[in-house]
Formats: sequence, structure tokens, C-alpha cells
Amino acid sequence: MNLALVTVDSLRADHVGCYGYERETTPNIDELASRSHVFTDAVAHACATRPSFPSLLTSTQGMLYGGFDHLSEKQVPLSVPLSEEGYATGGFHSNPFLSEEFGYARGFDSFSDSEDDPTLASRIRKYVSNNLDGPVHDLLEWLYNRGQEHAGVDVGSYYQDAESLTDEALSWVESADEPWFLWIHYMDPHHPYIPPDDHQVFGETLSKRRGVKLRQQVLDNPDALSEEDWSDLVDLYDAEVRYTDAEIGRLLRGLDDATWMLTADHGEEFYEHENFGHKNRFYEEHVHVPLLFGGAGIEDPDRHDDLVGLNDVPATLLDEAGIEAPETYRGRHVLSGERDRVVGGWARNAGTDLDRIRLMSRTGDEKYIRNDEADTEQLYDLRDDPGERENLVGERGLGDHAAALDSFVAEIRETAGRSESVEVGDDIEERLENLGYK
Repeated sequence: MNLALVTVDSLRADHVGCYGYERETTPNIDELASRSHVFTDAVAHACATRPSFPSLLTSTQGMLYGGFDHLSEKQVPLSVPLSEEGYATGGFHSNPFLSEEFGYARGFDSFSDSEDDPTLASRIRKYVSNNLDGPVHDLLEWLYNRGQEHAGVDVGSYYQDAESLTDEALSWVESADEPWFLWIHYMDPHHPYIPPDDHQVFGETLSKRRGVKLRQQVLDNPDALSEEDWSDLVDLYDAEVRYTDAEIGRLLRGLDDATWMLTADHGEEFYEHENFGHKNRFYEEHVHVPLLFGGAGIEDPDRHDDLVGLNDVPATLLDEAGIEAPETYRGRHVLSGERDRVVGGWARNAGTDLDRIRLMSRTGDEKYIRNDEADTEQLYDLRDDPGERENLVGERGLGDHAAALDSFVAEIRETAGRSESVEVGDDIEERLENLGYK
């Protein structure tokens, strides 16, 4: 059985057609949904790539085993047991936080994270950093930053585009021995939004300059954006989703003999709660993600309202392959219907500062958010208040939410302990800055 895991950065469920979005952002995914298992209540355990991906690939959580600076040895990517059982394994992405330095290459025979192909702008900046100093260095560095932050100049590729990533993955599949496992992670819906012109069908065609400049403005001061600015941002985001959808369709048409899962690491906020992006908060726009399970061997496809968490994804794929999961795996098969809660968390210092932790307990009906740093609590009735506007703390009992989070924190403490954080090079630092992580 060939297996594929397709993940998309920053793709919120309610901007996908088969989840009820009114715009035609995802015609390919929608067609796939008609013959796949679709999970309408899939929830991420965290709100950004670093704390979320340990769930997606190792069926644990980013807060466990010492935080999410890098994968612990006890956080075993599903590529490892698959490789040990004779699978050819290939991983393809361009998110710096998922690179080999952070432990994500383990178990992959072929692993492409774009680290060996820096952009021209990156190479120039690296040369300036390594070979110039004094006033000349300072001037060039200022011009570089000024160009991005204020003029909206496109100073280089922030990530590998969906088309070239699909080409690379399909080329690997053509030469790989069966059975194989493919993981591919698309970055295009992550800001800055600079979609190809032919996918900008939701408004006027906007330039790359406009997309880069808008991104910087909204990161600096989201309160200052006009309604037109927000409208342009959503149009650009939806165009990026549509572009990625086209490449996902092309990819999965080329993998007609594979069982696959498709999901996202987290969502994206467009000022629903007075902010932008994915800044370590736990509202639905951040944690409600699409999840499809389809391909070869799938029987009785259907829509499922059962609650599932992203750490169910690797557990499901290993179960489908008939391979025993590592003992640290915490997920279960997505079709089991056994989950009644998703818990998640984030803390400063890559998840190690537990005095300033933020936590979520999410059931099918309610969400409880506790922010120990700000000493606040929020409780929402997701059926009556899907927009999470009315905080019911003090009006309604917390039920089992507080106990579930206390148990989660105890598990975080019990599993803590790891080596020092990963030191990364200038190229990765620059790419992280371009993606808004610094």
C-alpha cells in the first residue's frame, strides 16, 4: 500500500468549498471530497507550524518531550517505522522550521527542504553579511529591510512554489520502489500572499508588490488597515488557496494508486479577533482545519462530524499500513469515533516557559481557553456562538475542561527534558524573518 500525506500551511477549514465556503477556492479538493472521508470537526493542537507539526508527523504534541524547538528522539516521525518496514520514503517542503536541523528528515530516504537552493537575494545578503562591515554593510542592510518593509519590493522567494514542489514530488514517485510513503507540505497560503495572476479570480489582479507591502503593514499594525486592505488580503489568500488546490489536484491525480490524507497544520486569522495570521491563539480560525482521507482502498466514503485531532493522522496512516505505532503515539484511527476532546498548548521559549502557558480544551460543543500569562479564561459554546464572541466563564461551569488541562500540563512536566535549542544558519534565519517568524 502506497501512502501519501499532503499538508498545507495556514489553510483554514472555512475557506474550503466542501466546508461551506461560498467562493470557488478549492474545486479539486471539493471533487476529491465527493469520494473521500471528510472530517468536518478536525482540530489542530496548536496554532503555528512549530508547535503543530509534532502532532502531524509523530502523533505526539509540540509541548511534550521538552517543547517544540526541535523533535525529541522520543517523537518518532511516521517515516521511521515505515522505512523500517521496507517503505521508500520521500519528504518535500520549504518551511525552515521543518528542516533537517529540527529533526524532520529522520526516516526519509529522500528529503528536500530547499536548504541547498537559496534565492539570489539570500545569496547576496549572505555575501554582504560575511564579507562587508562598517558603514557599507549597515547601508546595504538598511536598504534591504527598507525595501521589504516599506516599499513592498519582492526581495526573493520566501518558499518553494506549489508547482515546482509538485513536480519534484511526482518525479520522486515515478522512480521510487513500491511501497512508498510521500509527505509534501505546501507553503503558498502562508503570508506573504503573492499568487499567480491567473488564480486571482476573486477581485482585481494585485501585484506582488501590493501583497508583500500589505503583509508587512498588517504585521506591524493590523488596527491601521482599511476595509479595502482587509478585502485585498482575503482576495490574495483565497487566490493562493486556489493555486495550491490546482497543484494538489495535479499531485493526487498522479498518485492514483495511493491511500492519502490531506490536512493543514493550522489556520489563519483575518481580524476576526482583532489580529492577523497565526499568533499562538486558539480561536476556530486558528485551529479548525480541513481533513480528508481518500485514495486507493477507501470504502464507503462519507462526511463525519466526529471530533478528530491532528495527532490522529500519523496513527491512521500506520494503521492502514498494518504497522505497529511507536509507544509514544497518542492518536487513534480517524474512523474510530473514539475522541471526545482535543487539548493543545503553546508557551514562550519554544514551549518550555510553563509559567506563561496558553492552553485549549476543545470538545464538539465547547472550547475552553486558559492563558496563564495573562491570567484569563474563556469558555465558548461553539454551537450557539461559532464566532466565539460571548465568554461564558462565570455563567457556566467548566465541566471537565480544567481537569483535562491540568492533566495535560502534568504530562508536559513528566515528559520534559531535552538538549539545548538548535542553532541555525543565516539563510534559515533570513527565511524565517521573511515568513514573519522573527
